[in-house]
Amino acid sequence: MKKLSTASGIWRRTALTAGAAALALTLAACSGGAEPGSGSDGGKSGDTAPYKVGVLVGLTGSYAALGEPENKAIELYFKQLNADGGIDGHPVELITVDSGSSESTAVNQFRKLAIEENVHAILGPSSSGESIALQTFSKDLTTPTIALASSSAIVEPAENAKYIFKQYSGTNESLKAQFEFAKSEGWTKIGLLHTNDGYGQDPAKRIDDVAADYGIKVTGNEAFDATATEVTAQLANLEKGDPDAVLVWAVNPANAIVAKSAASIGFKPALFNSPGAGSAAYIENAGSAGDGTYLQGSVVLAPESLTKDSPQYEVTHALVDGYQKAYGETAGQYAANGWDGATLLVNAIKNAGNPDPSDLQGTRDAIRDALENDTKSVVGVNGIYTYTPEFHGSTSLEGLAVLRVTSGKFEVVKTY
Repeated sequence: MKKLSTASGIWRRTALTAGAAALALTLAACSGGAEPGSGSDGGKSGDTAPYKVGVLVGLTGSYAALGEPENKAIELYFKQLNADGGIDGHPVELITVDSGSSESTAVNQFRKLAIEENVHAILGPSSSGESIALQTFSKDLTTPTIALASSSAIVEPAENAKYIFKQYSGTNESLKAQFEFAKSEGWTKIGLLHTNDGYGQDPAKRIDDVAADYGIKVTGNEAFDATATEVTAQLANLEKGDPDAVLVWAVNPANAIVAKSAASIGFKPALFNSPGAGSAAYIENAGSAGDGTYLQGSVVLAPESLTKDSPQYEVTHALVDGYQKAYGETAGQYAANGWDGATLLVNAIKNAGNPDPSDLQGTRDAIRDALENDTKSVVGVNGIYTYTPEFHGSTSLEGLAVLRVTSGKFEVVKTY
């Protein structure tokens, strides 16, 4: 791994593993001295050239809690892939950049990856707001991008989202999962507390329609800044509507602020977090205030709940066990974002027929087409994915879960 100049805006480039490099040398020796490719592979033969993947995540700033585990999971995934021979003999080279958790910085870094680094595809960014900001640029720069965020607005409208896709369920699907659980619990009145950003504003626009489908009344809708240190005023306003529960749409660490604020005023309605709370950081930051709260999230938060006949068992334990061994840490939902993004990209490259990396735009277009047309029931950790030309995200609830915090641990209380 070598660091690049800060002037380039690139954070680091992940070197190929020794095993992958040896594989490339072996393949080159067996190629009988083929002429080097003339594309963007630096003069390497098209038979041995790497696929170049940009990783654009928040390594600093407010989304670092997402970006750091996403990046670790992506590096782990491709380290293992390269050690196993890469993709049909092609190793994968990662070029990692920091979005700074800023939409404008994410745009600048995206342009550098697409124009200067000539990557074949991009994984990231970490947040919905950054991802939405990249929709136009991914199309204009014709670079396939798998956002590691969930807002449906990332891929809507379809005509503007030709080159951008997203992992995890959409906003509508997460809301449906929450309302299905609410209905099973007998909750008839629901409030919404959300951050005033791309991630939180999307459910605020959609909640009334989804609630109507379930015969549930929305009693209030309050917004707060993601950097707020307390939200007691918003909670007090919501409590006036006498809801049975309040849906909290925010990203860590803001979710813990909500839980602590609720505990400080004796807030009675249940708190039901969106996927943005899906990591051990929520429990660590919320402390005892987190106990009894709910989360619509991923089975990776309680992998022991999966039986071997679950379609997600193998992929979930591949991440959980590998992450623990590599980093000495527990993999959470954010790590699963990166793992699923990598899974979806590799699935697309293989379904595209392992295109020649030396043909930059040909490879980009082949990946884009395969993502759109050949992502069918791809099993991930955070969900099971199927894309269509009309929607570059999954619309199924399959693979989602509802969890509750009990005695400082997540436990699965419902699966879909």
